[in-house]
Amino acid sequence: MIPVLGTVILNGAHWLKKQIDSIDFPVENYLVIDNGSNGENTEEIQLLINKPHNYIKNFTLATMPYNIGCAAGWNMVIKTFMHSPYWIITSHDVSFGPGFLEEMYNEAQDNEVGMIFGNGGDFNLGSFDCFLIKDTTIQSHGFFDENFYPAYCEDSDYIMRLNVKPLKTILNLKADYYHGNGIMGQGTDHDYYETGMNTKKDSPELAEKISESNLKNYEYMFKKWGPGWRTVDPWQYPFNIEGLDIRSSYMDLEFCKDKHLSNK
Repeated sequence: MIPVLGTVILNGAHWLKKQIDSIDFPVENYLVIDNGSNGENTEEIQLLINKPHNYIKNFTLATMPYNIGCAAGWNMVIKTFMHSPYWIITSHDVSFGPGFLEEMYNEAQDNEVGMIFGNGGDFNLGSFDCFLIKDTTIQSHGFFDENFYPAYCEDSDYIMRLNVKPLKTILNLKADYYHGNGIMGQGTDHDYYETGMNTKKDSPELAEKISESNLKNYEYMFKKWGPGWRTVDPWQYPFNIEGLDIRSSYMDLEFCKDKHLSNK
């Protein structure tokens, strides 16, 4: 049984129904983080999680008073079930092909594996639309950096950490999964920007705000990992400070205030 399967949603609850309907392997805890939708999704999500499910033992809905961001949402999945040996975290607009979750579960039984990705992504470094992360990896590589707000670059930051301090990862599963209406899987040709990112597609106004804040995230990436991060050749220490732990981040309150969505 998968201990925790979690997803963070801001809009587009219809995608969540597709995800729930696709779960075909036992899950002990299915966690939905309603990330500041201001009630837009709450009723629809409640209807979804109140229905009995053949494979889900426990449903949990956590409602945020505002958009806490993608990285903070992922961290909340982990912290809500802190004693889990691992967590599967997925975008709300992801659904699973037959056998996908079972394959991910089976691969997780290898104690040497630290992360599993459903797809290698554009550069075969790991796509964070659907991934599994072990407790040992959180211990060695840290939580996700919440300075990357509201979204984008939090995954690239973690890839930099994996580059500096490698661990055993699985980059592609044989079974397929779906991001939006696009099929994802080993050797699958896909255009991520066409098939995914439905949070932005479902809200053009939000997309504009995120794009503005995203520029600040790029600035922070350069500050944290240097200009080589784009070619996966980062500094060996965050902020180029020799000896600094890869789990370190730099929380600048004014920086965070400047790009918070409430300002837009």
